[in-house]
Parts: sequence; C-alpha cells; structure tokens
Amino acid sequence: MPSRQPGCSPWRSLAGVVLAAACATTAFAQSERAIRVGAVSALGMQAGFPESSRAARRYFDAVNAAGGVKGRRIDYVSLDEGPNPQTAASAARTLVGDPEVVALVGGSGLFDCPVNAATYAAAGLISLQGASVAPECFASSHIVPMNNGPYLGLENAVAFAVEQLKHRQVCLTVLDLPGMATGYRRSLDRLKASLKSALVDVSFIQPDADFAAAVRGHLARGCGAVIFTGHEPTVLRWLDAAQKQGMGNVDWVFLTPAYTDQVAKAIRSPQARVHAMAEFEPWQSASLAMLDWKRVMREGGLPLSALSQGGYVSAQVFVRVARQIQGPITRASFAQALRDMPATELSFLGMPFQVGQAQAHAPNRSSLPVTWRNGLWKIAAPVWIQAPPLTPETR
Repeated sequence: MPSRQPGCSPWRSLAGVVLAAACATTAFAQSERAIRVGAVSALGMQAGFPESSRAARRYFDAVNAAGGVKGRRIDYVSLDEGPNPQTAASAARTLVGDPEVVALVGGSGLFDCPVNAATYAAAGLISLQGASVAPECFASSHIVPMNNGPYLGLENAVAFAVEQLKHRQVCLTVLDLPGMATGYRRSLDRLKASLKSALVDVSFIQPDADFAAAVRGHLARGCGAVIFTGHEPTVLRWLDAAQKQGMGNVDWVFLTPAYTDQVAKAIRSPQARVHAMAEFEPWQSASLAMLDWKRVMREGGLPLSALSQGGYVSAQVFVRVARQIQGPITRASFAQALRDMPATELSFLGMPFQVGQAQAHAPNRSSLPVTWRNGLWKIAAPVWIQAPPLTPETR
C-alpha cells in the first residue's frame, strides 16, 4: 500500500481535515468570495450513487471549518442528473453557465459522462468524479475518475480469479445497465490470452431478470469461480439467490460495489467463499487517513463504501490542487495546475496518481481483493492487482 508520511499535508492522515486545522493560519477573508464547486450525480434513482457527492460535501465542510482554502470557504453545489439524459444535460448547463464554478468534484451517475463530457470540455471545466460508471467517463479530456470503474474492476476481478484463486473455469455475469455493455466488452477484449481462456461462460443480464435461474446455470456448469458485476442492490439479490441454492463449491467474486457492511451482513453461511475488489485502501485499515475518513463519514451518517471513499478522495485532490495555485483560482488555472501535478501518492490509492496531458484518464487502475470471513471483510492478499493502461484503441 502507499507509504504514510506525517506532517501538515492535505493528502495524509486526516486528509486535510484535522491536520489542515493545525496548519491553518487564517480565517475566512471577508473580502474574498467563496470558491464554488459543483457536481452532477445520480441522487434519486434506484441505481443512484449519492454517497460520492455527499462524502465530498462532508470533506469540504471539514476544510471550511479549518479555515478553507487560502482563507476562502468552498461553496459546494450538487445537482441530481435525474431520470434521463435531458435532465442530466440541464444540470450540467446550470453549472457550466455559472462562471463562478471552477471545477466539478465528487459526481457519479449513469448519464453525466455520455451526455455532458463534450460540454465540460468545451467549457474548460474539469470534473473529478468520485465514482465513474459509463465508458465515456474514461475517454474524456475533462473527466478524471477517482475509481477503477466497472471495466477495469472487471479486468482485475478476472485476474484475481485466475491468477490468485487459480481457477481455470470462470463464469461471468455482467449486469447490463444502460450504456455500459460497450465498456465491458472492451475490457473483455483487453484480457490477456491466459485470462480469456479461463472464461468458459460470459452472459449479460438485465436488472429485472431471474437471478435464481442465472445462478442455477452457473452451478450446473461447474464453474470454479463466478464473477458478477452488479451494484449493491443487485449484489444482495444475487447473493440471496446463490445462498438459497447452497452456493456450491464456488468462489463468488464481486466488484467494488459489493464491498460494504450491508453485503457482509447478508452472507449467512460460515463456509461461503465471497470476495470483492476494493479499488481504494480497504476501510478496515487502521491507518490515520482511514480513521479520519471513517470519522467524517459516520458524523455525516454516510455508509463506509468505495463510493464514499471516491467522493472523499476527489475532494482531497481538489483542495490539494487549489492550494497550489498562485493567483486567481479559475477553471483554467485549476485545470492547468491539475495537469502539471507530478505523480503523487494518495493515501487511499494503490498506485501514484497523475493526470498529465493525456486526452483521457484512468489514474486509478489498481484493485486489492478482499475476502469475507465470519461477517467481516479481510484482505485476501497484500498485493494490488493493476490493469494495464488504457490506450486510444481500448477506451
């Protein structure tokens, strides 16, 4: 895992919260306007991701309480992308049309990237997304995902099942949410030959499909490992179907959305072999940074999950970059400072973070597998699995 360094740094320990308070020397400047930051997220949908932007807000609240950024408070405006592309476009227009909005931070949704990526690029507005989902999030010049996302997560899950669990018959069921199938197929195409040959069954399933029938088919096929790509509500349904059928002598592997307390509590059999791919440092860690994140999340009534970690990290990145800007903090100065930032270790990531001058971004390609044991998630092996870099042909 990344090394830990003490001191007054917004990356470390309290991630710019308690240590930032110790380092802060100025109160809010009365003559300075607030720094306005926005987000477009799926807040009210059944397949929503509200924890990401809410975690970013909690982090900004803590930074404001510690003196803000150069004496200026952060004004955070989080908008709902709504139930369709039209409402997502409207939310983006509201933020893009406000010249005081210097960046987007902590957003997460299904429509935002495919609908608004070009709008953000044309406006020079960087979006540090807490949890990116659509393929377009990883193919945009002005969207920077903090997470692996489902596609790199899938690649790492297959590598885990084959290279660490040593299975040669791996079955995969992909949750077919709108706009995501293309990203999954590209990730499957990127797999090296030894991983592809182990995939004996690959299927796509609708959220309202009969999960019990899909699980029954995998068990009948004799799969050594079964990978399911769903978000938390569908993971719970999938697990319920598997447990009602005995789960068999199978390793059940899920992506990051399954790495939650709620999923851990839903597993009933002590012999169950259930795994998830953590895309940030596991939240059971006792590191100072993780302890602060837990405190901030609990005070805000937010779940401990990768979604809230992603929002928290995206807010950290914004504050770090904003504090380094000499002169006015604008869309252009923030974008330039972010691109100029050298590769930097973040306390939650398994690889150095860097945006650089690329026209598409996937700065977090590392996953750390965790395994369920007696009601808790434990690190499966202290080795981060890292998907290869994206190329223009594989985005």
